[in-house]
Amino acid sequence: MKKFVFAMVFLLAALPFFGETSVQNTPNTDIIDTPTSKTLLRGMYNFHMRFYEGGGVLTRAWVGFANSFMIGATFNLDNVIGMGAIKGREPKVLAKVRIIEDSVAFPALALGYEPQSFGVFTPGPDTYSVKPIGAYAVVTKQIGILSVNAGICNHNVWNNFSLNNDLGIFAGAIAMINPDFAVLGEYNDITSLSTNSLNLGFRYAFAPELRIEIDIKGLTGDPTMYIRNLRIDYTNYF
Repeated sequence: MKKFVFAMVFLLAALPFFGETSVQNTPNTDIIDTPTSKTLLRGMYNFHMRFYEGGGVLTRAWVGFANSFMIGATFNLDNVIGMGAIKGREPKVLAKVRIIEDSVAFPALALGYEPQSFGVFTPGPDTYSVKPIGAYAVVTKQIGILSVNAGICNHNVWNNFSLNNDLGIFAGAIAMINPDFAVLGEYNDITSLSTNSLNLGFRYAFAPELRIEIDIKGLTGDPTMYIRNLRIDYTNYF
């Protein structure tokens, strides 16, 4: 399994050498588990893999069709690292559109749809430990090196809506310490006593196209139960 992880890291590290156009300023389209109002530029694509608890891998691919609109797809694989049979979960479609640009008077506003949950899988109504963002509205305001973010979402889009279980509120910020290194912080699902999570992350660009991120989640709980995720992120132009 160590060879598998090494091979994946080596492959993604080599990808920048094959890109024709360098990505000088990759938009931070999300924080850790929550989205921002930023989108990929037209002709830009992003591919990332998140290695999470239980040996699972969340894979996402995004394409920018306009400077304010992007669509993508995502799927989960359980037990990629560790024990047990590797199982794939149903792929999902993603979308985000920014309808207001960040200005002196207003923050940027985006609407989106991200129905893919992930984390530890257990059979039942709430199959994964991290609920999907679902349908959401999010605002983002740039203040110097700090990008401040807040949003509201409906975790359960297609079934009967429950205010107690399906309404989600999230907030966070990204501090760009320098062009290559960012510190991430968010509070996800603030109104839920069972799934709320205070998360901290560190994102580093080894190259303009390649970023590595380490996340520590569940910081309001027992330190021995903190969740650690690894994310590998590649962005370039067609």
